[in-house]
Amino acid sequence: MRGYKTVLKLLNEDLTAERAAVRTYREFAAVSFSAETREMFMEFARSEQGHANGLLKLIMDIENGENEVVFYCPVCGWEVNFGKRPEPGKEARCRMCGVIFVLAEVDGDYQLQKVV
Repeated sequence: MRGYKTVLKLLNEDLTAERAAVRTYREFAAVSFSAETREMFMEFARSEQGHANGLLKLIMDIENGENEVVFYCPVCGWEVNFGKRPEPGKEARCRMCGVIFVLAEVDGDYQLQKVV
């Protein structure tokens, strides 16, 4: 998906780490001697699986164009929303301070540029 090169790379790396944590905690649970310790590791595994599921959904939303492109206004900190599947060159106005920004794509990543 255009504009998300770095974000998708980082999200996929994080997903790999979360999946590894799920496997590790399940392995720890399997060799635990006490039921209490086993349950603790299984709870950790369930938690990490929840993280993995959330990351996978976000990745899929981005890849399917279902994620809104939103930046924080560098002037006032409010959200500047370009909507779903915006094209570079699209303009958006900060609803708080009124500054107009244009969406640019540089080396596969979206960037926010102030219109002067």
